Amino acid sequence: VVGVVAAWLRKLPGAVWSQLERAIIVTATLDSRNDLFPAFVTWLNDQRFGQRSRWFTVVQAPAEVAEDDTAPDDAPPLKYSPAPGFHLFWYRQRLMWMQREIAMNLQVVETVHLSALFTSRRTMEELLESVARHAGEQRAHRLTLYTVDRWGEDWRMADSKPRRSLDSVVLDEGVAQQLHDDIHEFFSRREWYGQMGIPWRRGYLFHGPPGTGKTSAAYALAAELRLKLCALSLANPKLNDNTLADLLQRTPPRSLILIEDIDAFFSAREKQDERMHISFSGLLNALDGVGAQEGRIIVLTTNHRARLDPALIRPGRIDMEVELGLASAKQLAQLMLRFHPTAAERIAALARQYPDKSLSPAQIQQMLIGADSFDDAEAALRSAFAHHGR
Repeated sequence: VVGVVAAWLRKLPGAVWSQLERAIIVTATLDSRNDLFPAFVTWLNDQRFGQRSRWFTVVQAPAEVAEDDTAPDDAPPLKYSPAPGFHLFWYRQRLMWMQREIAMNLQVVETVHLSALFTSRRTMEELLESVARHAGEQRAHRLTLYTVDRWGEDWRMADSKPRRSLDSVVLDEGVAQQLHDDIHEFFSRREWYGQMGIPWRRGYLFHGPPGTGKTSAAYALAAELRLKLCALSLANPKLNDNTLADLLQRTPPRSLILIEDIDAFFSAREKQDERMHISFSGLLNALDGVGAQEGRIIVLTTNHRARLDPALIRPGRIDMEVELGLASAKQLAQLMLRFHPTAAERIAALARQYPDKSLSPAQIQQMLIGADSFDDAEAALRSAFAHHGR
């Protein structure tokens, strides 16, 4: 009994100190598997103590695109951040400290323990909420792009791009508005889907020849409706039926999942790429199986609709098909007006001579980009018209 009591008394000071520590110190833990982590690191690097830390790491940021010949193209900017370890600092007249750690096992996980003395939990929560708001404000006018991580286990935020409106993609008349209205209606009818017992999911198939704006339409649609864009390649060797189903169950909220050139992976039900470890039945189950996530948008694109198995594009998996064909005369005029807004009359005359549906929007845009003047653009287009006539 004396031994047991003595052992307990030896632990008592540590237990008392642990409780006292929790009473006067508040600690928040974040790790790199959480989407908030990059936002926190950005916030940390922007703080005065982050910029003045004498113990820091340095990485080479991606090189910026040079805008003129004098801009250095071989000296990408450097980024600095407090190094892994213990850091003590003052923030808004409060004593705070941070323990930054990196663990390497099957994957690299970075963890930050952020602590403050004589501070309430709510104060720490407000600090982290301000970090999240700051990150949200920075991304408010940008499209967030997610891809699958290198282990094929989770989504990671890969990039953010300036938002572009759906009007920036020159589609056939009424197509853009139809897509916009359909997705708006989908998100506004969540309760109705539940009452009717219908899975709250929406699938789209964009099909048409190459260069007709299928990918651009998906990007612009996600940007217009402030959706996150999750780009998924079925050729990823890390993906199999189980990991694919798991990924599609855990996409970020309000996401548009884009799978491009689906005919390049499956023609009918046969695999077209030997790198794939995904079966056709595994793909179907991931798209709309029992565990498929609700509230998400799937967009499939293909250049060859006829090659797709009917089971893949049946109603329920694909709710709306949109054909994006070669450019009409109206699309030709709209594209040219963007490059030459002062030549409306000449453009209208040229559009009247255009053999309808003879060129893709990408072909027209490339000719306009390569022309130094309207005369050059007109000559290039007329030559294309004549070639098409032959």
